[in-house]
Amino acid sequence: MGHRVRVMPYSTFRLNLSVTSPYNADFDGDEMNLHVPQSEETRAEVKELCLVPLNIVSPQKNGPLMGIVQDSLAGAYKLCRRDVFLTKEQIMNCMLWVPNWDGVIPQPAIYKPRPRWTGKQLISMVIPKEVSLFNGTDSGENAPLKDEGLLIQAGQLMYGLLTKKNIGAAAGGIVHISYNELGPEGAMAFLNGVQQVVTYWLLNNGHSIGIGDTIPDAATIAKVQVHIDEEKAEVARLTAMATANELEALPGMNVRATFENKVSMALNQARDKAGTTTQKSLKDSNNAVTMASSGSKGSSINISQMTALVGQQIVEGKRIPFGFKYRTLPHFTKDDYSPEARGFVENSYLRGLTPSEFFFHAMAGREGLIDTAVKTAETGYIQRRLVKALEDLSARYDGTVRNSLGDIVQFLYGEDGLDAMIIEKQKLGILNMSNSAFEKKYRLDLANPPDWFKHDYEFGNELTGDKESMEYLDQEWEKLLADRRQVRQINKSKGNEEMMQLPLNITRIIESAKRVFNVKANDRSNLRPSEVIPAVQNLLDNMKIVRGTDEISIEADANASILFKALLRSRLAFKEVVKEHRLNKLAFDHILGELQNRWDRAFVNPGEMVGVLAAQSIGEPATQMTLNTFHFAGVSSKNVTLGVPRLKEILNLAKNIKTPSMAVYLNTPLARQEQAKKLRSMVEYTNLRSVTSVTEIYYDPNITETNIPEDVDMVESYYMIPDESVDPTANQSRWLLRITLDRQKLLDKEIKIDDVAQRIKEEYPTDLAVIFSDNNADEQVIRIRTLQTGDKDEEGEGGMEEDVMLKRLEAHLLDTLTLRGVPGIERAFLTKGTRLTEGPDGALLAIKDDPRCTQWYLDTSGTALRDVLAVDGVDATRTYTNDLYQIVEVFGIEAARAALAKELTNVLAFDGSYVNHRHIALLVDVMTYRGSISAVTRHGINRADTGALMRCSFEETVEILLEAAATGELDDCRGISENVMLGQMAPMGTGNFDVCWIP
Repeated sequence: MGHRVRVMPYSTFRLNLSVTSPYNADFDGDEMNLHVPQSEETRAEVKELCLVPLNIVSPQKNGPLMGIVQDSLAGAYKLCRRDVFLTKEQIMNCMLWVPNWDGVIPQPAIYKPRPRWTGKQLISMVIPKEVSLFNGTDSGENAPLKDEGLLIQAGQLMYGLLTKKNIGAAAGGIVHISYNELGPEGAMAFLNGVQQVVTYWLLNNGHSIGIGDTIPDAATIAKVQVHIDEEKAEVARLTAMATANELEALPGMNVRATFENKVSMALNQARDKAGTTTQKSLKDSNNAVTMASSGSKGSSINISQMTALVGQQIVEGKRIPFGFKYRTLPHFTKDDYSPEARGFVENSYLRGLTPSEFFFHAMAGREGLIDTAVKTAETGYIQRRLVKALEDLSARYDGTVRNSLGDIVQFLYGEDGLDAMIIEKQKLGILNMSNSAFEKKYRLDLANPPDWFKHDYEFGNELTGDKESMEYLDQEWEKLLADRRQVRQINKSKGNEEMMQLPLNITRIIESAKRVFNVKANDRSNLRPSEVIPAVQNLLDNMKIVRGTDEISIEADANASILFKALLRSRLAFKEVVKEHRLNKLAFDHILGELQNRWDRAFVNPGEMVGVLAAQSIGEPATQMTLNTFHFAGVSSKNVTLGVPRLKEILNLAKNIKTPSMAVYLNTPLARQEQAKKLRSMVEYTNLRSVTSVTEIYYDPNITETNIPEDVDMVESYYMIPDESVDPTANQSRWLLRITLDRQKLLDKEIKIDDVAQRIKEEYPTDLAVIFSDNNADEQVIRIRTLQTGDKDEEGEGGMEEDVMLKRLEAHLLDTLTLRGVPGIERAFLTKGTRLTEGPDGALLAIKDDPRCTQWYLDTSGTALRDVLAVDGVDATRTYTNDLYQIVEVFGIEAARAALAKELTNVLAFDGSYVNHRHIALLVDVMTYRGSISAVTRHGINRADTGALMRCSFEETVEILLEAAATGELDDCRGISENVMLGQMAPMGTGNFDVCWIP
C-alpha cells in the first residue's frame, strides 16, 4: 500500500496497528521492502490508487480489511460498559484527543450529586454523524435493559457494547458504513479517532490479565468434575455394551466405528458442558472474558481449556491411536479403550497435565505444526497456478472481460458489471412475505383509502378516487407482484435467505436524506403517485448496465440488474415513501439523484485486472484453510473431502475424486421417508458378494441326495416336489458350487433368497441347475451345478476341468451379478432435507422439521449420474453429483460451470470465509469458456492459444519455446508476462489507454 512519510526523531519506524492486518505483519522481527516512487506518474498512482485509506474496503469480500484491533478494541469494549463514568476533569482531558473536536463538551448524563459523563458518550464523539446501525439480539425483546445488541442513531451510541463485529474489519460494521458514506478519508478518521480516544482512556483505566483470571471458584470445580464423571460413566457403559456385543451399529458403520463415534460424542459433550459451566461462573469484569467477548484475543474455548478441562486430543481425526502393541503408551494396560488411555485430558491448563496427558497433547500439537508446514507449499502452488491462469484477464471499456487475445471470457464482469467494493449485504424483504403482508405494505386502493391516507397525507382528500393516480398505483402493484415471483424463482436454490449481496445501500440513502432534510416521523408527505412512480421507473430505465437497443442487449441488461431493481422498486414504492418515510419532494428528489450518482460510479473500472484479483481472492482463503479437514456429515459415515485436498481436486479436475457422491431427489414435491426408502433399494448397488458369507466347491456325485449333511433336507424336499422345469439329473455335473448367504445382510438389503436364485437363473438360463433352501431355513444356501449340453465329449477333450470351471464361475457370479441397484453407487443414505414451500397465504416457508417443508432425499457414496437419472421416480432437475466429468457428459458445459461454482463456494464457505461470487464466477468461466472443461494445470489452461512467451512463463518452458521456434510462432506481446519480460508498459490499468494529442 502507499504510505505518506511522517518524519520522526531518531531511528523510529512506526506503523499503525490497524494497517498490519492487510500486510499480515507482526512486530516479532518482520522485515519489509520499501519502494520510493521516482516519477510524478508513479507518485500520482500511489496517491490515487495505493494509499492506505483507499484499501480499507477489499473487493475480495466486499467488506473492510482494516478495523480496530488489540488494545484499542478491548478498550472500546470496556469503555462502552454501563458502569463507566468520567468526571469533568477526565472528560476534558479525553476531549482533547478527539480529532476535529468542535470545542463543545456534551451534556453530562448525570447532573446530581456531581456531573458525570458515560463512556458511551465519549465514544460517540468519534462515531461519524452519518452512521446509524442496529444489531438485534437473538432473544430480541429487552436488549436495552441488558445492554445487549447495538443501537447507534446518527452517530450516538444508544445501547450495546462495541465489539469486533461493529468496529473490527467486519462487513456491515462502522468502518464499512463510514467508508461507503464518507469515503476513504471518513473511514480513516474514524479508525484514528477511536484509537486515540480509547488508548488515552485505557491508559488511565488500565487492563491487565493474570493467573487470577483463570481460577474458578470451588463450586464450579465441583460442577465440572460432575460433568466429567457423568460422561466417563457413559463411556464405561458404552465399553461394556461393545464388549458384550450389544452395541447396535449405526447405518454405514461397523460396531467399532459406532463405538468410537458414540464415545467421541460423549467426551465432547463433557468438554462443552464443563466449558459452559465455567463461562457462566466467571464474572463479566473478568479480564479474559473481556478480551474474548470484545474479540481482541482468545475465545471461549481458550478460557474453558484454561479453567475447566483441555478435552479430547485428536490425531488424524480420531482419538490417539495405539503406537505400542495394543496400547497408546506403556502407562496403560493393553487393549485399554478408556477415555484417559486414548487421549482425553481431564485437567485444565491451570491444574497442569499428567505425564501421559502431556504426551498426548504434544502429539496433537505436533500434527498441527506438520500440517502447517506441508500446507504452505500446497497452497502456494495453487495460488501461483490460479494467477498464471487468470493473469491476462482485464475489464474492458465495453464492460466485457477479455484475455490478451481479445477472447471474451465474460460478457459482463461478475454477471452485473459492477465493482465488488460497492456491494453490501441487504435484506430483500419481499421474498418471504405472505400475500396479506405484501398487500398491507404495498397496496394502496384509492377508491376506499385507509384512514392514514386522509389524515397523514397532504393530498389525501384530493386524490381519493383519482383515476390517473389509480392507474399508476395499479401498474406499480403489478410490477411488485412480478418482482416477488421472479425473485422467488431465482432464489429457489438458496431457500428463504433474504439477505443478498447487492449494490448501493438504499435504506441508508433514504435515512441520510431524512436526516439532511429534517423529515420527522409525523410529517405529511407532499408527493403524488404521478410524481413518484414515473420518477422511479425513469431512474430504473436510466440504470443501464448493457447499453444497446437490440433484443439480446435488453434481455442481458434485465438479467444483470433484476435483483437490484426488485429491491429498489420495493424500497421506493409509493406507499413506503409516503407512509413509512413521510418524504417530501426535496428529500425524494435528493434520493433519486444520489442513487443515480452512486450507480454511475459503481461500475468496474476499465483496465482493472480482474483476473489477478480473482486469483488472489481465492488463493488467500486457501492459505487459511486447514490441510486435512476431517469432517463427518451427520450420522452417516459418508466422508466428504474438504479443504485444500478438495480444492486441488476441483482445480485439477481430477478424474477419480476421493469421495464421489450424489444427492438424489425424488420427483414428488414432498418426498416421504417410505418413498425414499423404496428408491434407496432401487439405487443402492448390491452384488452377490455383498450378501454372501462363504462359497465352497464340492464333489458330490449323488445328485438327488447329497453327501453334505446340512443340505440333505433341502435337496430331498426339492426333489420330492420339483419345479415345473426341472433339469434332467443326467446332464448335471457331479461338481457343485455351494453359496451360503449372510442372513443379516439379506435382511438389511431386504432381499430374499429366491430373488438371488432367480437372478442367477436369469443370467444363465440354460447352463446352470440351481437349488436353494427355504426362506425360513437357518442356513440360506444356494447349490449350483453346471449342465452339460447334449453331446457329451469324452473326458479330457471337453475343454476345462469342471472344478476349475466352477472356480471361474464363482468369481464371475460374485462380482458381476447385480442383484439390484445402479453399479457405482456403493451406499445410499436416507437424508432429511428442508424444501422451500409456498404456504396457502403466499408466504415462503422453510421451517426445519415442519411436515410441510420436509423432504427426504438420498445421499450416496459413489456416483453414476446417467444411470441414476434413468431410475423411475428420480427428479432429473435436482439430482446432483460432485463428479464434474459426469455433469459435463450428462448435462453439458453450462451445468458444469454452475457445478464448479457450487463446489468452489462449498469449499471456501466450509471454513467460514466468504469470497464475492464474481471472483469464483470468473475462475469457473475461464475453466469452461472454451466449451470444454480445462483444468488449472499445464495440461489445461496452458494448452490455450495465448502467446508462447506467456505460456512458457508458467511450466514446460523449454518444450514450449522449442515448439514455438520450430513452427515459427508469432507473439503479439499483448499479455502481461510478455511485456514484463520485455520491460515495457503492460496494457493494464493506467497503461490501458493512450493519450491522443492533436497539436
